[in-house]
Amino acid sequence: MGKYLMGFFMSCLLLLGVAVGEAAPQIITANGVYIMGENDSPKIAKDAARQEAMRAAVEKAGVYVESYSKTQNMQLTEDDVKVISGAVLKVTDEKVKPELDGDVWRYTVVITAEIDTDNLDLKAMMEKRTELEKLQKERDELKRQNEELLEKYRQASGKEKDTLGTKLENQYGLGLIFDRCVAMIQRGEQHRAINELGRVIRDASVTDSPLAYAYYLRGRAYYELNYDSRALEDFGLAQSTPHDDSIYPVWRAHYYRGLIYYDRRQWQDAYAEIKTAWEASDKTDAEMEAALYRAKEKAYPSRRKGSLEQVLRDVLIGAIRGDYERP
Repeated sequence: MGKYLMGFFMSCLLLLGVAVGEAAPQIITANGVYIMGENDSPKIAKDAARQEAMRAAVEKAGVYVESYSKTQNMQLTEDDVKVISGAVLKVTDEKVKPELDGDVWRYTVVITAEIDTDNLDLKAMMEKRTELEKLQKERDELKRQNEELLEKYRQASGKEKDTLGTKLENQYGLGLIFDRCVAMIQRGEQHRAINELGRVIRDASVTDSPLAYAYYLRGRAYYELNYDSRALEDFGLAQSTPHDDSIYPVWRAHYYRGLIYYDRRQWQDAYAEIKTAWEASDKTDAEMEAALYRAKEKAYPSRRKGSLEQVLRDVLIGAIRGDYERP
């Protein structure tokens, strides 16, 4: 009898072990390589290799997310998979290996990352897909700018190469932090993002556009937590800090300020802020456009009410003036 009980007990342990194993985070390893050219910076070589490794890791994560979604009976598009993969991937380790290959130095970065299925709620993520997609778009844009700057750096020489190298080193370093913080916001880890961005903001060497973007991102984290007063304060600091919107999308602060003002029934302030964001955007964001229409209707109801004849007259006058074609 004891033997059978022992066998049953061991079987239960084995089954428990399988269950625990299945619940363990999915581990992903990926590497990136950069071949240094003449007068290249080792730091730039390492950062470029790291960016390549991250790209490979996200692609591998996408395969796992797609497979996992099927177990949850969910159909995800290719874009869905990309957005979710970038959001849930957490880097846990990084190794850098410089080696001399003939006459050139080659930098290899190997990163280890994980996806924790215990915290992977695909349904909840899909419900806030629009926000995830906006944040992912920001991440992709920053990476694209880094790639363009890297290509200019590769082709440059002399003093121009030194200047671009300094800019690229700064941009890569901060870009890594910003990308990590955006991913935290995507995953709902707002307090972690706020703490890390606070360290960036307190760093006296961070000024102008990067500082403005740090304020904006921290404002986004506060916004997600419904800390509206703190969010407004950071969005205001982002806008008042000298910045270049072509480098970092600080202009988005106007949009979220507008949404807060709308919730507070400050209609004209809401319309002014969202309109500023709309004019700075590429005018393809349907959600932003809808918010702009709603704010305009609340701020200036007289332009939307009255007889059909009056409405048609307003539309005609607006079209002639050029301010009614789009909100």
